[in-house]
Formats: sequence, C-alpha cells, structure tokens
Amino acid sequence: MTRYLMAVICTLFGYCIDASASSLTSKTWINNADEITEEWLVDAGAESGYTEHIRHFKILFNSMSVRTFLEFGVGFSTKYFIDNSENVVSVEFITPGSGPEWLQYCINLYTACPTWKPIAYFSGNGLNTSWATYKYMGKESVYKACAYQPVYYKSYALIDPSFLSDLNNFINMQVAANPVDVAFIDAGVCIRGDLVQSLFNKVPIIAAHDIAPIAIRKLNDVYGYGRVVVPSNYVEIYVPFGMGTAFWVLNIDAYQEIIISLQEYANGVEP
Repeated sequence: MTRYLMAVICTLFGYCIDASASSLTSKTWINNADEITEEWLVDAGAESGYTEHIRHFKILFNSMSVRTFLEFGVGFSTKYFIDNSENVVSVEFITPGSGPEWLQYCINLYTACPTWKPIAYFSGNGLNTSWATYKYMGKESVYKACAYQPVYYKSYALIDPSFLSDLNNFINMQVAANPVDVAFIDAGVCIRGDLVQSLFNKVPIIAAHDIAPIAIRKLNDVYGYGRVVVPSNYVEIYVPFGMGTAFWVLNIDAYQEIIISLQEYANGVEP
C-alpha cells in the first residue's frame, strides 16, 4: 500500500491502517484467551512485530509490581498485561471509520478476566454507543485529529486544541480512579505522540510502540512521536529492536533499578 493511499484512507476513517491491519495478521484469530501465553506472544512478535514488545515488558515486570496498567490499543498483548498486573484498563478509540468490531472481539475474548476493564473512547457523529459497558464520550475534535495527523504529519491542535483537553480530561479521570503505574501506547489511531505527551507527570512509566530513534523521529512522523517533548524529570530509554519501543521513566530513586535494567537491556545486556 502506498503512503499516499494510506493517507487518503486515514483521512476518511481517522485511524492508522498499519496498526489495525497488524492486529488481523498476527498469528490468527483465536477464541480462547488461555491460548495467549507468553511463549505464544513472543513467537508472534518474532513473526510479525506486532507483539515484539512483550520481551521488553518482561524486564519491567521482573523489576516491579504493577497495580494498574493503562493501555491505549487493546490486542493479544492485553492478556500478558492482565496476567502480570493487578488491574488492566484498555482503551480503544471508536470513530465513524474505525468501528467497534475489534474491541467487541477482544471483549468476548477476555470476558472471563475480572481484573480487566475495556473502555470505548467514542469520537465523531452517528456512533452506536449502546453496546459498550464502559465508555467515554469524547469531543469530535479527537476524531478529526486522528484523521489530520497521518496526512499532514502535524498536530490538529494548530486548528482546534480542544482534542488535547479531551485527552487530558480522560487521562485525569483514569489516574484519579486507579493508581496507574504504567501506560502503554499502541493504539490503532495516529495520535500516539499526543497521548504520550498527555501522560507525562500523570503516570510514572510510559511506553510506546512503533517509534523511531530520536535522531530520525521527526521524519515521516505518521504518529506524531517527533513532537514529544520529554520533561526534565523523565528519562527516555529507547529499545531499538524490531519496530522500536520507547520507555519514559520518572527519574526518582524509586525507579532507578527499572531505569538501569531497561538501559542494560536496550544495550543488549539481557538479564
């Protein structure tokens, strides 16, 4: 698929084709969550890149106990996060183009997991919201931002900054309700950079998938990661393996062991 065609489709539907397609091609559709083991996810990551970050997160989970894990972009990796966290909150953006089918599939897949909370983040007109037990009614500007970013590689905040206020409001609601220790950005929409920025100083450990090294992060910046400004009280650890994953960790004494472990891992020194 050419970048031009992808951009046109993203404009019409407000989501990133690459992210949603990977969820359909990674291994196969499955009907029993018990089949999604750590080994299965690692194998799937080696094959497609979709779940390659599981190896990275193992470093983190070996170093700390996670009370609430907040992820933007539900998928097969969600099962690993459920198995290794006290609670998991998964957020999926539902817009006029990116329908509810994938989230509904995952809800059915993880229905027996009592510590999992799936939230449908609705944005745009004419959406059926009745099916979602947990929902957030976002501003229409969020949907417009999702469509704008992959075409112009710029933030929609230049036109309407209200979508950033909406993201911040949603995240503030989540951290007020749950002690969120880790947030992971792997959403099917292209406002990933805006989500990362909104999480700083709200969540101590933030991670994002499909991200380029700092030196070239602003090139072909479909996700807006190149605009992320890291606060001085956070440390970035970039894991260059596969599609690229970045961790931003609050630089205080409580997280020094995690920072060191991730840095050593990123440099090829696995425990």
